[in-house]
Amino acid sequence: MLRFVIRRVATSLLLLVATSALVFFVLRLLPGDPVITSLGASPGVSEKTIDRLRHEAGIDRPIITQYLSWVSAALHGDLGKSYFSQYPVSSLITNRLAATVELAFLGVFLSALFAVPGALWAARHPRGVIDTGLDAFWTVTLSLPAFIAGIFLTYFLAVRAGLLPTRGYVSFVDSPSDNLRHFVLPALTLALAGAPLLYRFLRASLLEQMSEPYIRTARGKGMTERPVVLRHAFRNSLGPFLTMLGLIVGYTLGGAVIIEYIFGIPGLGSLAIESVLKRDYNILQSVVVLVSAAFIVTSLIVDVLYAALDPRHRLQTRSSS
Repeated sequence: MLRFVIRRVATSLLLLVATSALVFFVLRLLPGDPVITSLGASPGVSEKTIDRLRHEAGIDRPIITQYLSWVSAALHGDLGKSYFSQYPVSSLITNRLAATVELAFLGVFLSALFAVPGALWAARHPRGVIDTGLDAFWTVTLSLPAFIAGIFLTYFLAVRAGLLPTRGYVSFVDSPSDNLRHFVLPALTLALAGAPLLYRFLRASLLEQMSEPYIRTARGKGMTERPVVLRHAFRNSLGPFLTMLGLIVGYTLGGAVIIEYIFGIPGLGSLAIESVLKRDYNILQSVVVLVSAAFIVTSLIVDVLYAALDPRHRLQTRSSS
């Protein structure tokens, strides 16, 4: 187990380094210049002034030199400064991080809350009326883009019913109730994007487990259907379920970028979009690397938990390596 964890940690670190390098180089290859963008349409700016500003920003050096300098500073907690506001990037990210974490947590929680009970019901009553209806509903939901689902939810729950605010953000510290009211629509939007994937995967895994011989043995011993599903089928589906849940976390973090912008939530997603429009490399690369790191760490945790729950997974990984 220890060797498996060390190997997975090393792989995760390599992935993180590769991701940071890819993001850094791709951003530098995109058209546009943060210095020119910050100057805008300012007339009378000489080439000498532009060259001086580029030198002060450090973007006139070779790309590999810029990357190594950025990595060295990042390892010491310095992510640089915004090319526009001149505020430290770490401070800007810290101010926006809480909103993104809360939105992602609520989105994943609601995805599991919607998917797990339906999948458990399908395992007990396959091809019944409820199972067929849920399967049709999640199939339709899966085909809808997240922002379309958000528009429908906003229209029916906010515009027509007037139950929820359409946009905005209130800190949980200032008002917990208003904070949750503002997060209902974006969290539901994310959940409707993640829950169908989680539901269909868990349902298929449970139905596969229900046809295994140990399930027939449990039934033959007189065990009722509910403990058979919960104690046996669901427990043996827990490993694959955690794997899919880890993917849903990454899917939710990626979807939060657009959802935050649509619903006016000041999180990392809206910060990233603002940085794209301004070509603010330091902010954008830090946000993308941070989100990628969160996904990599989540995958690492899921793999370790999966290996702890099912030792066969460790053996398969060891034999394949």
